[in-house]
Amino acid sequence: MEDLDLVAKMKEAWRNPEIQELAQRCFQKKFVCTPVIMEKVCASGSKCFHDIHYLFRAETGGPIPSDACPINCVVSNFVICGVSKENCSPGVPCPRRVGDCIVFTVKYKVRVWFEFFDNATNSLEVGMASECFTRELAVPIEAFDRGCVLCNPEATDICIRRISLDCIRAVVVPRPAGFPSTCPPFAIEVTVEKEFFALESGRSIICIPTCANECIDLPFPVLPGECVPFEREPLCDEFCQETDLEPGRCAQCPPPQP
Repeated sequence: MEDLDLVAKMKEAWRNPEIQELAQRCFQKKFVCTPVIMEKVCASGSKCFHDIHYLFRAETGGPIPSDACPINCVVSNFVICGVSKENCSPGVPCPRRVGDCIVFTVKYKVRVWFEFFDNATNSLEVGMASECFTRELAVPIEAFDRGCVLCNPEATDICIRRISLDCIRAVVVPRPAGFPSTCPPFAIEVTVEKEFFALESGRSIICIPTCANECIDLPFPVLPGECVPFEREPLCDEFCQETDLEPGRCAQCPPPQP
């Protein structure tokens, strides 16, 4: 609510005729480019992924039952290799720019709870299956504001942030074609949805628009020794005024105006 009040006050101040006049005078001046070196976002982008995984064995080591019915699925232990002090395992490259994409590797664990009928106990039981997965992903990026003019082309930083991560589907399926016959005949097929935002930044030469001359006509400077009185704009349009030389003036009914 406070933010809305602040926005309303800023809009009201912008509509002030004096502010509008100053702005118009500034816009009519000529601008020049002042080059500075600053950290800048060169390119950014986001991408959503659906990864399908298969769990063939329960935590007990036995195969997934054919009548297993998933009742819950979670994703945990998520890391982006090379980001936030997460070291890259041997053979796993750190995040890097490849063409028009930022390529990186993620690791996470999938857990699925399922119900099944246990013939040994002749009752409905709950089992769990879990496995860790590693995926290499590529997020396409586009140059932001015409990219960067880098002082050192090699000195760039890559930032990757996870927007969402969730298990959105789990269902028991027959062993998919392509898996060896040594795998159990049934598996839990899990779909993990994840979305990432990635950007590349570096120290770039940036043009800061500045006025060729003074944009705003500043008030006439106060001369040395000159004292400017303290003043505030009155809030009342009508008022009774009295001084120490005329005490009681505003005690009349009705009080007289100046």
